[in-house]
Amino acid sequence: MKPHGSLRRVRRRLSAALAALTVFAGLAACGVSSGADSSGRPDELHVLVEAMQPVFDQWQGGVSTQGVLLLVNEPLIRYDGEGFQPNVAESFEQVTPTKFVFTLRDGVRFSDGSELTAEDVKFTFQQAMRDDHMSTTHIVMKTIKSIAVSGNTLTVELARPHSLFLYTVARTGIVSKAFYDKHGDKVGTPDVGQLGTGPYQLIKFEPNKTMTIGRNPHYWGDEAAFSSITFTIVSDDSARLLALHSGEANAIFEIPTGQIKAVRTVEDFTFTTIDGTSLIMLMMDVTKPPFDDPDVRAAVRHAINRQGLVDSALAGNGQVARTLVSVSTLERVASKQAIENTLGKLDKANAFDPDLAKRLLRKAGKPNGFSVTLPVESADADASLVAQALAQDLKRVGIDVRLEQKGDDYVDVILRGKHEGLLLFQFSSNAPDPVMPMDYFVPAKSHLNLTRQNTPAADAAVARSHAIPVGDPKRGEALLSGLAAYHAVGASLPLAIPDMTFGLKKPMTINGFTNYWWMQRWDLLVGVNR
Repeated sequence: MKPHGSLRRVRRRLSAALAALTVFAGLAACGVSSGADSSGRPDELHVLVEAMQPVFDQWQGGVSTQGVLLLVNEPLIRYDGEGFQPNVAESFEQVTPTKFVFTLRDGVRFSDGSELTAEDVKFTFQQAMRDDHMSTTHIVMKTIKSIAVSGNTLTVELARPHSLFLYTVARTGIVSKAFYDKHGDKVGTPDVGQLGTGPYQLIKFEPNKTMTIGRNPHYWGDEAAFSSITFTIVSDDSARLLALHSGEANAIFEIPTGQIKAVRTVEDFTFTTIDGTSLIMLMMDVTKPPFDDPDVRAAVRHAINRQGLVDSALAGNGQVARTLVSVSTLERVASKQAIENTLGKLDKANAFDPDLAKRLLRKAGKPNGFSVTLPVESADADASLVAQALAQDLKRVGIDVRLEQKGDDYVDVILRGKHEGLLLFQFSSNAPDPVMPMDYFVPAKSHLNLTRQNTPAADAAVARSHAIPVGDPKRGEALLSGLAAYHAVGASLPLAIPDMTFGLKKPMTINGFTNYWWMQRWDLLVGVNR
């Protein structure tokens, strides 16, 4: 922990002031337009966000960033919260459990005027299949066995059934093969930019600062709702409030939960809260002492007051996570009774009981506890607050947790095992299917299996679920058995699911945003209260 004192407070104030100046300078340069259409909706949207990736590339970005990426590099199909709808593909069909046929619509052009072809789509899928793309997209796309092109038709064969394939297609933006052939690794950088067929084109990109997109004059579909949309990163609470109060920004997406109460005091804004899709988890690497001891892992789990953590760190803006998959998502595939039968046992295994935690530490030969360093992503406000809260809980049973702030190297630290065995990870689900997080965290060979546990029963259950039709009750049974087997190791403790809160300057409001808003044509869902 950093020391307290006057010097620290001065540094924080200077940091906030400098951050505010940076935000205002960036927003002023873009210029919030006072123009509006006949409904009162502004011509330009200026959105504050908490984080942004260093390259305008869909395989290196987060969920909120994909809200911009998928308006530039649009997908073949779109997910509207209920099902899949045609987009660049005017039709699509699942012929067999492993065979999909997509027929492209005529007249689709990239923003430079060049024509989209099926070869561009094939190239895009091949990029997503690359082993060096350590994204969640790759985990699904690597199951593709073959891609055949005939005219404007694309036929994709999977090596095995995968229930997340269409969801993955719906969040894979189509890129230009010719553009990548010409610019190579420079695609997505400020000097080269990006080329897509979406309703918007990339206008400006400053890594880790801001990105602006504007209307694509060659777009085939419904015209973009705004002449431009600018996403600006603001990681400092004071700067965020100043930008909203001053009117320099007219929207804020996915407000850090710890600041929701303060942001809601901003006048002339309408706020909307949606159930979150992000899961904050504590994970223990079973290959690293002392977390190779089941009693130590159990002690850690029983030492943490998860409801207290939600109440304090998230100011009540969220819910306790009972398992790797949210209850609402599990209810899509299994009965409430079956779910409770499984989760009730997990609740008991993870119940807050500090006295039991101390006894387990003594049993493990660590009556005085131990010390461990926990890497924390500095740009993630929610995770930072949660880390502080759980460190206090663990200290009460003798476990001294030293928080180590990490910047751009955070992902490398957790994926490459450059840590002491204790990890705090926030993961946003990108599909409303329970197999999604399981498919990423459970398999022993997955690079997102941060616990490094090998659980054959869980692996087999996940694999079995992919071969079972989505509506078949046996699929729910398989997924619940897989969850039970995975959590039986006790190496992961689901902590919390933060709410998602959005703010728009009046008279704007959200009409139809889902918790997978970034996969929609969300710009068309920004309405106006009359």
